[in-house]
Amino acid sequence: MPTVEWNRSTWGKKHSWDKNGDEWSFMAAHCGQPYEEWKSSLIDTLLVPGASRGASLEIGPGHGRWTEHLLDHSPYVWIVDVNETCLDHCRERFADHPGLRVHHTADSGMDPVPDASIAFVWSFDVFVHLDPDVITGYLGEMARVMAPGATAVVHHAGKPDWSLRLAPLTRRTGRPGHVAQRWISQRRWRDDGNRSDVSPEAFARWTADAGLEVVEQRRSWGDRDQYTVTRYRDGITVLRKPA
Repeated sequence: MPTVEWNRSTWGKKHSWDKNGDEWSFMAAHCGQPYEEWKSSLIDTLLVPGASRGASLEIGPGHGRWTEHLLDHSPYVWIVDVNETCLDHCRERFADHPGLRVHHTADSGMDPVPDASIAFVWSFDVFVHLDPDVITGYLGEMARVMAPGATAVVHHAGKPDWSLRLAPLTRRTGRPGHVAQRWISQRRWRDDGNRSDVSPEAFARWTADAGLEVVEQRRSWGDRDQYTVTRYRDGITVLRKPA
């Protein structure tokens, strides 16, 4: 399970950020779509409708792959990350945007973000690497900072719920068990994408526990559902704070 320390080391020190995050084109390739079309459709379908409603918050901006589009549509945007180096890059990249507000968090805390001040929360390619304790921490903070009626879009791991119940057993058998669990939960013999042991059902339960509502859970979009996040069996949850 990826830890906060793993995330801080991987994305703050090891990853090269060759294209500010746009180097991650493999999801588009997996569904046989050009990356720019895949990304543009995701932005138009899931980011713009929420960001256009008011102040936004992004959890885990990296080097600003999505931040630039949030800034195009929101009056101001909070970005929250465990990596100071990523935040420093965003400060420099978006120095001309007066609406950018930055918070470096040690775990999932977002204390400087005022209560009920956010109309839209966005997080992509982040929660897929977070363990349940950190996810529930963020959901609790999201419930605090979201205004009544606010929405959020979160991309997270989407392993089958039943498969996760087998994990304690398969992992006792060492490497063969790890390989078996990866196949059971993701249909992959290799490269699990460092995905957390999280299912759509579990994410929905944690959302409800935080006092938020699931609007929908999806893995694809587009007029023919041609764009997906299914390479690692990921999911996207759209949620809202009750009005």
